[in-house]
Amino acid sequence: MLRENLTALFQLYARPVVALSRILDRGRLWFAVLAALGVAFLLHIHDVAPQVADSKPALLVTALLRFISYEPGSYFPSLWALAIVMAPAIILSRAGSGFGSFGVLMRSDYVSLLVCLFMCWACAYLPLALARAAIDSDWLSAPLFNAACSLYFVTLAALSVRTVFGTGFGSGLWMAAVGWGASVLGVGLFAIMGPALYYLMSPVFLFYAYFLFASGGLGSDVRSFGEGLRSRQHFQRQLEIATINPQDGDAHYQLGLIYQKRRQYTEAVARFKRAVEIDPEEADAHYQLGNIALEQGRFEEAIRHLKDAAALDDKLALSDVWRELGAACLGASRLDDAQAALAKYADRRPYDPEGLYWYGKTLVRLERSAEARALFERSIEAVRTMPSNRRAYVRKWGSLSRTELRALR
Repeated sequence: MLRENLTALFQLYARPVVALSRILDRGRLWFAVLAALGVAFLLHIHDVAPQVADSKPALLVTALLRFISYEPGSYFPSLWALAIVMAPAIILSRAGSGFGSFGVLMRSDYVSLLVCLFMCWACAYLPLALARAAIDSDWLSAPLFNAACSLYFVTLAALSVRTVFGTGFGSGLWMAAVGWGASVLGVGLFAIMGPALYYLMSPVFLFYAYFLFASGGLGSDVRSFGEGLRSRQHFQRQLEIATINPQDGDAHYQLGLIYQKRRQYTEAVARFKRAVEIDPEEADAHYQLGNIALEQGRFEEAIRHLKDAAALDDKLALSDVWRELGAACLGASRLDDAQAALAKYADRRPYDPEGLYWYGKTLVRLERSAEARALFERSIEAVRTMPSNRRAYVRKWGSLSRTELRALR
C-alpha cells in the first residue's frame, strides 16, 4: 500500500490523470496527510534546524508548536486551510451549481477530494521544498517560486475535481480557483484569529469534542465522511477481482463506466470492448463506446456502435440511444438519417432539451428554419420547467438553443 501511494505521488508529475485515478482507487488519507506534512516541514527546515542543533527541549518544543500553529510565519496554515476551507468550498460551489446538496456531497466526496488535494499539494511544493532543504538561501523564498508552485497546485486541483466529480477541465479549474481563493482568505483569517484558535486545543474543548463527535450524534455524521472513499475503493477492488472470471463481461462494463466518468477514455474503451468480446449482445457497452466516439468526433465509429446498440435494445437508456445516434449522424453530415433518428427520439421523449436541440440543429441544416425555431423554443422551455435537481445537468442545452435562436433572427 505504501509503495502504491508513493508511486501515485510521483506519477502526478508525468501522468496526473492516471495518478489521480490511482489515488482514488488505492489512496490513503494517512499517507496524503503525512506527505503534505513532510513537504511542509522541508519547506521550513532551516527555520527548525537551529532549535534542533541547540538540542534544548524548550526550543524544540517551540519549533514544533510553531509548525502546527495558526500564526503568521508558521508552517501549517496552508494545510489547515486546504482541509477546512478549500475542499468544502469546492464542494459548496459544486452544490451551488445544482449538482446535489452540500451535505450529501460532503459525505460522499469530501475525503476523496481531500486525499487528492493533499497529494497534489505535496507534489506541487516538493521540488521547492527539496531545493530549500538542500540550499539555505533567501532567494528560494522569493514570491515567484511560491506563485509557480501555487499555479501548479491549482492546475492539479482542477484535475482532481475533474476526476472526482467527472466534470470538464474548465469547470474543474473554476471550482479549484474558487477553492484556492477561499483558502487564501482562510489563511488570512487564521493569521488574524490565531491566538483565539488555540482554544480549540484546550483540554476542556477536546474533552467536549470527544463526547460530541465520537459518542454518537454528530459522530456518525463525521465518521460517514470517509464512507464515500472506502465504498468507492471497495467497489473498485471487487470489480477487478470479478474480471478474473473470463465470462464476466459486466465487471468490465462497470469498470469502464468508472473510467469514463473520470474521462480516462483509453481505459474505458478497453473495458467496454472487452465486455463486447465476452458478450457481443451487451447493448450497454456498445452504447458507451458510441458515446465516447461521438464525444471524440469519431462519428462513423459512433454510428456503428450506436446502431448495434439500438438493434439490440430499441429503448436502451430510455431511448437515449436514438438521440446519440442522431447527433452522430448530424456530425457525419448524414442529415436524413439524423432527422429520422431524432424525430423518433422526440416522439418518445418530447421534453428532453438535448434531443430537441439536436433535432433543431438538424432541421437548420435541412433549411427548415421555422420548424427548427419551434424546437429551440421548446428546448428552452423544457430547461426552464425542469425540476431543480435536474436543471444543472441540462441548462447547457437551453443556452445553446438561445444562441441558435439568435442566429436564426
